[in-house]
Amino acid sequence: MNKNPRSAREFLYLLAVLLPVFAIIYPLAKQKGRTDKPLAQKGVLDLRSWDLQRDGNISLNGEWAFSWNDLASPRPSASSSADFIKVPGIWNNHVSNGQKDGAEGFATYSLDVRLQKQHEMLALNILTVSNAYDLFVNGKKIASNGTVGKDEETSKPAYAPQVVTFIPDSDCLHFVMHISNFAHCKGGFWLPVEIGTVKQIHEERDSRVLLEMFLFGCLFIMALYHFSLYLLRRSDPSTLYFGLMCVIIGVRSLFTGENLVNDLYPGIDWFFARKIEFLLTFLSAPVYITFARALYRREWNTTVYRIAFAFGMALCLFVLVTPARIFTLTSYVFTGYAWITSMYTIFVFIKAMKRKENGAGIFLATSLFFLLTIVNDTLNQLELVHTGLYLSFGLLVVTFAQSFVISSRFANAFRTTEIYASTFRKFVPAQFLDKIAKDGIESIRAGYAQREEVAVLFSDIRSFTSLAEKMSSDEVFRMLNEYLAYVEPPIRAHSGFVDKYMGDGIMALFENGDGNNSCDNAVAASLEMLEQLEAFNEKRISAGEEPLRMGIGLHNGPVIIGTLGGNERMDSTAIGDAVNLTSRIEGMTKMYGVPLLAGESIIRALSIRHELYCRFVDTVVAKGKNEPVAIWEISGRRSDKRLAAYAKLIPAYEEAIRFFRERKIADAKKEFEKCLALFPGDTVSRIYLDRCTKFLETGVDENVSGITSLDSK
Repeated sequence: MNKNPRSAREFLYLLAVLLPVFAIIYPLAKQKGRTDKPLAQKGVLDLRSWDLQRDGNISLNGEWAFSWNDLASPRPSASSSADFIKVPGIWNNHVSNGQKDGAEGFATYSLDVRLQKQHEMLALNILTVSNAYDLFVNGKKIASNGTVGKDEETSKPAYAPQVVTFIPDSDCLHFVMHISNFAHCKGGFWLPVEIGTVKQIHEERDSRVLLEMFLFGCLFIMALYHFSLYLLRRSDPSTLYFGLMCVIIGVRSLFTGENLVNDLYPGIDWFFARKIEFLLTFLSAPVYITFARALYRREWNTTVYRIAFAFGMALCLFVLVTPARIFTLTSYVFTGYAWITSMYTIFVFIKAMKRKENGAGIFLATSLFFLLTIVNDTLNQLELVHTGLYLSFGLLVVTFAQSFVISSRFANAFRTTEIYASTFRKFVPAQFLDKIAKDGIESIRAGYAQREEVAVLFSDIRSFTSLAEKMSSDEVFRMLNEYLAYVEPPIRAHSGFVDKYMGDGIMALFENGDGNNSCDNAVAASLEMLEQLEAFNEKRISAGEEPLRMGIGLHNGPVIIGTLGGNERMDSTAIGDAVNLTSRIEGMTKMYGVPLLAGESIIRALSIRHELYCRFVDTVVAKGKNEPVAIWEISGRRSDKRLAAYAKLIPAYEEAIRFFRERKIADAKKEFEKCLALFPGDTVSRIYLDRCTKFLETGVDENVSGITSLDSK
């Protein structure tokens, strides 16, 4: 069985986040007290075996006496009603006098409650009744909501959950509830009324208010967080949709449950509030499926999505254009629509999990958990189970899980971006990025250009083509990578960076840094590269392989640093005469038989020239150029004892060059012969000796000025 370590790690992180949340929510949501709660039968609830102080609060659920289209006297009466209705529940379709009751109308509910003992003060927790009521206890009015009337004109709906206290005057309490509804598709006693001690009732209500405030605060913070993520990375719209979903659910929570919107806007219009509540409820589904589709687009059928989205938006439009008693009817339609879309979304998560998509397993698990909390709360309200109400907790778990998965996706995206950026910097050095992408990699555009004066280095392996022909392709690349691993670090160590690799060749640029100017850095790097080549060759020789030879050319001047190409494929580079001339100078190292040549601009700018062995080589006009340039050999540092023989050559060579420039060809020839005697392998002295011999045979012409025109690169 294949295991996904990343998924397991993400699941453990999710547990670490959700367990503290559960520790906060569980005590608030858990119901306390006994589970064998008595129910009202035939309009009587016997609580003489129930100790409110010890056993906790209890709902006034069961069969209440019911009188349709009648606002009966709140006073206890000897006559008993033969008609009963289940509470909580709605009166729609209840049969009174052989006819079904409709949604609109008014009625009287009554219940006799027999207490264990008389209490000094009791409290009632009344959530919502559809949608106006007056409550009487033993004939005394103790609570009301809206205005109860016998028609639409005299009835005024309201929604204000409340806790009311009263002092019972006997152990038998006669409850009478006058209810009217002319505004909603469902009328009656929607949710139970709880009775208990004042302390317990207030504690329970405070817990629910705290839970709803906590939920709203979490959703609000997550919405802001995900909106911020979207503003930072608009290519991923899932964060926008999730933020919208958090806003929708959070704002809707203010209009349900304890109806906290009443505390913010006392006296808010009931019709307006219900329109907002239903609109947000119906809008949540299309936003959620859009969010799920943004996460797992491949798994969604486009036609299914479009139909589901259009249907959800049609429900929203229906709410906007119809009155409350009409649009509330669509709650039944929405329930079916929500279950169908939920099942399909779960199917999508299963497909995504099979494809090992990031976070799909967590989405699937939390979605199933949320559906379980819905079923649990439904069964609790029907008094079929007594496990407690956990819908709010389920919603919070789902929201946290989805937020976690999105954050995880972003974290993975950031990690991937960091890996790409790190890899990208191996192709485009940081110094180059600082010039062409000052606002970040994403700001790179083709055509950007910046002029700077830098020292340019070109290097090349001598006779590389003939060497490569003797090797397989794998051996060539292995040898090149090993070679570059030796000679590239000195470039970075001296404030330089490789602009590009050209097979066996290197083009590098140097800037001022570490207290040295760009030319000092270029020369120091070049000498160290030659030293590293010696170390590399020792390894090759010990392995029975042929040593490599390298030529390096240096020049200093203005270059244009920028990007070339199109929006889909581009390259960073440096262009200009300084670059072209450096390439030509590197090529001249073959002709003059020296490993390192530099243009005179490098020599003039050196602050460490006194530490080096430098000699003038020639004044040349490179192919394709008109202006002559003086080239110099830099052999090494004066502190290098291995250059003792070369050190003896320098005075004689400089004397020979002086004679050559003064057209004293015979004297120059003698000095160059002396140079070769001191240093037999000096190719530069050999070239000048051949020139002197030729001039003595044919006569001196204008070229004796020292300017050499080159026909090859």
